[in-house]
Amino acid sequence: MKKERVLITVKTYPTLSSTYGELVCTAGIMESTGELLRIYPIKYVLTI
Repeated sequence: MKKERVLITVKTYPTLSSTYGELVCTAGIMESTGELLRIYPIKYVLTI
């Protein structure tokens, strides 16, 4: 799988999933093409 750099622009409120635990839906912009990208599921990590 090729790695891509993505600027994260939107992250939804975390929800519970029986398969993945707490997760969020995230969207971003690909650095190489400027294309919008939806990334799902992502494990929720709280950063302060």
